[in-house]
Amino acid sequence: MINATPPDSISLCGEQTSKTPARRRRTTDLIETALGLEDDDADVCNGFGCLARTLAQATLPHSDPKLPPGTLYTRNTGLLTLTVAPTSLLYGIPFGSIPRVILAWICTEAKLTNSPVLSLGRSQAAFMRQLGLYSNGRYIALFREQAMRLFGAVISVAYTDRKHADSSMRFLISDQSHVFWSARSPEQTTLWESTLSLSDGFFREIMAAPVPIKIPVLHALSKSPFAMDIYAWLTYRMFVLARSKRPSVFIPWQNLHSQFGTSYPPTEKGIQNFKVNFLLRAKDVYPFYPEARQHVTPTTEGLLLTPAPPHIKDKR
Repeated sequence: MINATPPDSISLCGEQTSKTPARRRRTTDLIETALGLEDDDADVCNGFGCLARTLAQATLPHSDPKLPPGTLYTRNTGLLTLTVAPTSLLYGIPFGSIPRVILAWICTEAKLTNSPVLSLGRSQAAFMRQLGLYSNGRYIALFREQAMRLFGAVISVAYTDRKHADSSMRFLISDQSHVFWSARSPEQTTLWESTLSLSDGFFREIMAAPVPIKIPVLHALSKSPFAMDIYAWLTYRMFVLARSKRPSVFIPWQNLHSQFGTSYPPTEKGIQNFKVNFLLRAKDVYPFYPEARQHVTPTTEGLLLTPAPPHIKDKR
């Protein structure tokens, strides 16, 4: 099991809003954590995982979008549009760190087992431990709420190619979910095992071109869903840039805002505030992917990326 982050230092539903240590102390803590992960970095059993490439390109909201029940959530990156639709009036749009941790587990487990049917254990507590999360206090209810939001969400992805020809694919996270966790006692073992059956479309998306990531890095960055997203995106972009053999790629702030800036208005001031926070959160990522630091150059208009050494080396 991945070492779980102590519950007092993880924000599982959106960007942390309570008082945090000084920025310098936070940076020091992240560097120390990154160094610890390097010492423990060996193989897949040591926390390597993956994400479907779609999830590295368009992201769930960082905090509660506070949409009316049944309302769609949409992000448009220019070439890709992600739409999330709740299928029940009981549960809204998944947001924050919890769905990101679960999605990373889903993609990794599907890839490792080569199966679209995943076991969620015989209790909520057992599943949380499998994900490397503590099962106590207020996180129990938060976890269950976000898990049910995610399992019931319909995700639609539409791609547009460079010739402006529209092509799209739509998929559910799962066709079926059977969750027998006790709502009153998360440690209670149920008679039946809870399972999640991934849809054929989502399973094929995972298996086709997964983005390699390090699961402990997601945990280390889980105070900020924004930083988690930047980590996955940067890993993906550097991989694609190296494979394409392009010398560089330039991404305007407007495009990045469309992709990540769920809580920033699309105004000049909103995009400026987004830019400042993006660069701060990127600094949180660099201790875990230091090779990328010198290959990301911010300008007034956007980010210039040049090929960096891969975050996870291909061992084939």
